[in-house]
Amino acid sequence: MQSSTVSGVDQTGVVMRPRRANTLSAWKHFINGNDEAAESFVPQHILDSWRRCRDVHNVDPVRPLAPVTASACSTRYRGVYAHLGGIASAVAREVGDCVATVTDGHGQILAVWSDARLRREANDSNLEPEFSWTEAIAGTNGMGMALILQGIVAVRGPEHWRADMHDWNCLGAAVTDPVLGEPAAALNISSRSEETITTVAHRLREELAAAREHLARRAERDAATVRRACARAVVRGSNVVIGLDLAGAVVAGCNELRRRSGAAEEPLQALRAMAREGLAGATANPDWRTNLVTGAPLPLAGESFVMQLIEGADGPAGWMLTRSSDRAAMSAAPVEQPAERATRVAAEADRCVLLLAPHEIRFAEAQGHAVWLVTDRGRLRALTRGIDNVERQLAVHGFLRVHRSFLVNPDRVQRIDQKGNGVIALSTDPGRAEDIPVSRRSIPAVRQLLGLDSVARG
Repeated sequence: MQSSTVSGVDQTGVVMRPRRANTLSAWKHFINGNDEAAESFVPQHILDSWRRCRDVHNVDPVRPLAPVTASACSTRYRGVYAHLGGIASAVAREVGDCVATVTDGHGQILAVWSDARLRREANDSNLEPEFSWTEAIAGTNGMGMALILQGIVAVRGPEHWRADMHDWNCLGAAVTDPVLGEPAAALNISSRSEETITTVAHRLREELAAAREHLARRAERDAATVRRACARAVVRGSNVVIGLDLAGAVVAGCNELRRRSGAAEEPLQALRAMAREGLAGATANPDWRTNLVTGAPLPLAGESFVMQLIEGADGPAGWMLTRSSDRAAMSAAPVEQPAERATRVAAEADRCVLLLAPHEIRFAEAQGHAVWLVTDRGRLRALTRGIDNVERQLAVHGFLRVHRSFLVNPDRVQRIDQKGNGVIALSTDPGRAEDIPVSRRSIPAVRQLLGLDSVARG
């Protein structure tokens, strides 16, 4: 869901002025390990970002940003890129005194606009297409924060994690795909002047509405494409046809699904999980165009279904499920049996995809829609987004949801810390407290699973 709030901006849309000296002092204390000295002067969302930069991403606050090899941007969002580019160009021309950039949903700069006076300064600050401004690479910044919070975010002066950005004030604004619930693109305005950012904050609220409307219309067109594909399959003789959007929501064959499942939630969850996993495979490999045999997502013994990606005018539009015994399904392209792949979990690592066996994963932590896997190969981001989706993927392998943001592999737990009043925290490293929190309602299940009933409660 697109956020309606503006982080770092008051309810009137005016950017709140920080006390720069206090913020700079807080930043210096924080990078030297004194978190408490920073808490009184830094907004919570900035402080959270600083902690991720230091503890998760290991971003050096004083090292210049390095260029990265850009991956191809999604054709699905070409219209959004063009619309945001129009806004950025107009702001740079009409407001002036700023650098305007557009990024894809992964923080890679696609294009830059600025007046001639700021062109060299923009280059010196790496506001160029060769650079990625995702938080994990560039630290706390406007466009990276907007992509994480999926809204409009102001990052001013020393609120930036990297010292070379402390003279800039940035306002990032992300646009979210209404189907996938993920950021599609971001617009960022950077200026030495806070007054310029204040002016732009008023403007972006209204102008981004058109970009969101474009994505909403795209979702409607994709759903219509899937429905037409399903109708053609019925004409060819398929008697069980269900259409899904890219996230697994049913857009065709609703009555058939209700009749077969009795409106049970489990089949719907299975469809959503399979749609996400299939899309991750297609994203990782642009040539991936195979069908997936899903097994039996509907509660009918002996039946299985073929899950086929449906292409629209601008890329994948959704999925079509047909019963594999139907002639139309059997005449489709050869299917790939995913028996081995179903036991693997895909994760990003240095511009490649790793396939992890569940036993390699120690625990999972959600940060917004992103899910980080702590594994024997290091800390990796899961391709599957959303802790609920990852839970469905790993629950069959014994993983336990111990907190709204944490999943843990019970077989890897090696340490239990008593926090007082019956509260416990878990660690998969016997020599270091990882402090995986256990919610109060999860404590009985965790105690039983780990055999802790005999352990004295703090």
